[in-house]
Amino acid sequence: MEEYSRIKNFGHLVLLITFAGLTALSLLTASSLTGVSYALSPSPLPAKNLPSVKITSPHKGQQLPVGGNIAVSGIASPPAVDKTNTGCTVSILLNGAKPYQKALATGHSGTTDYSSWRYAITPNYATIKHGQNKITAKISCFANPTNLTKFNSVNVTGV
Repeated sequence: MEEYSRIKNFGHLVLLITFAGLTALSLLTASSLTGVSYALSPSPLPAKNLPSVKITSPHKGQQLPVGGNIAVSGIASPPAVDKTNTGCTVSILLNGAKPYQKALATGHSGTTDYSSWRYAITPNYATIKHGQNKITAKISCFANPTNLTKFNSVNVTGV
């Protein structure tokens, strides 16, 4: 009986090794055919190398009239390593109504300076509804090798 148990366990080990080998082989084959490589991703960028965006008005929990125009404003900055980056834009989203709407840069350096920005949400784009609403600001910066994006949202109440 003990001999049978050893043979059975050995058989399970052989199956496990075979399965692991076939899995590894299929991943390697798939990566060479599709051009996809499987490797550990590099550590995420430090926070100081990411852009930032913040909605300063309206503030969290503020009550806003339904159906009217809503002035949204805020601040943003490109990644700390590139304070002169003019490849950044800020856009606004209300309750997931896409597409994002491009905000107006109001920083001292001109039309590409999103250190301060604003956007007027009008019924032509979307309207505040009764109850909870979510306003999202997104900063997108063109960078190499990947573009950088950050979000900030506030929940407001339509009354």
